[in-house]
Amino acid sequence: MPALNSNLSSAPVTTAPAVPGERLISVKEALVCYAANAVAARGGQGEFLRQMVYALDQLPLGRVLSRRARAARADCIDVPFDGWPQLCFRTILGTPLLRRRHDLLTLLNDIDFDSQLSSHLSGVRLFDGVMGQCCLTFERLSRERVPLVLTALNTHIDYVAGALADEHRRLQIQSRSFIHPRMRRRVRREIEHASCIRAVSDLVKQSFVDAGVSSGKIEVVLPAVDLDHFRPVQKQDDIFRVLAVLTIDPRKGAYYLLEAFEKAAIPGSELVIIGATGDRWSRQMLEKFKGRLSNLRIQSADVVAEPVEETYGPASVFVHPAIEDGFGLAVSQALACGKPVITTRQTGAAQLVQNGHNGYVVECRDVDALVDHLKLLARDQSLLARLSAAAPQAVAHLGYPSFAQNVERLYNRVLAA
Repeated sequence: MPALNSNLSSAPVTTAPAVPGERLISVKEALVCYAANAVAARGGQGEFLRQMVYALDQLPLGRVLSRRARAARADCIDVPFDGWPQLCFRTILGTPLLRRRHDLLTLLNDIDFDSQLSSHLSGVRLFDGVMGQCCLTFERLSRERVPLVLTALNTHIDYVAGALADEHRRLQIQSRSFIHPRMRRRVRREIEHASCIRAVSDLVKQSFVDAGVSSGKIEVVLPAVDLDHFRPVQKQDDIFRVLAVLTIDPRKGAYYLLEAFEKAAIPGSELVIIGATGDRWSRQMLEKFKGRLSNLRIQSADVVAEPVEETYGPASVFVHPAIEDGFGLAVSQALACGKPVITTRQTGAAQLVQNGHNGYVVECRDVDALVDHLKLLARDQSLLARLSAAAPQAVAHLGYPSFAQNVERLYNRVLAA
């Protein structure tokens, strides 16, 4: 697994002089298009799509291409997943030897989405697409000299692939990850064509720099958090409750949290995981822990829609044990709700966490460090209260209006380049 350089930077995008005689335009007069193979508010990509819908709603000419999104002003166009691609998808799911090929399923879905975008790009003056989902579109628009923003929600594709391969070896997982070799080739072409790479964290930026991408081509724009919805609420009981909001799969590191919680054996404690299992290995792993831990609860909830009193509110501490996560929206949501966060250095949102101030940052897979911090917070109520009080301050600058302004500034710099 490749190592990330710890010398992080957030240099702005460099701008080149305008072509002589050509008038510069701004996002106030340009048709800007954002494309994401996601459904609004469904999963991490869906929540980021929702944030981008808000950002483009603030522009006079915004267009969103996705599987499903709605906006107050921006032009939202649904890109359907049907016909022969959906038939192939269902055939793979119905074939025992192929249904575990998450890499094929993801690749098929992304290529289908990408191939349908061309009919919706007339008049577009700036295009912003999610990494891995817009290769064909980037190649076409680069020939037309349209400025291209590549949105990187995860670390560089080679880093993600290396991290997952390493994790699968460690845990002796036989199934493939979601990264197909062709996906890696598509992403590398997107990087070549991109005018600018928008990274969602310093961690993501550094992974691209370590892979040889010029830092001047990368700009960090942190994702937003809905500060009206995610807010501190009063905890109603004395249970020391550990919360995680994640997909239970190798990448998110749920195995190490379960192992740490079992090893800590804190009296009067409970572990709540809001999320579902993402693969067969994870389901089997979870069943083993459920058989040993009577104080483990798996909850299904939409944290964006349901009251925080029923999701983050009952927690004492939030843990995000990811092996690789470009940001980790649940981290900023937990901080906004006044919950101390224990997360890994391999999570982009770790840059919001200060050790001993609003939580702790540990190395991924470090079960002993998780155990030590959980025990510390369980026995020191004054420390827990102090960290809880400090948590919301870390994300106070990440509201939706600020996010939209940061996106607009980025687009203007790209248009001026």
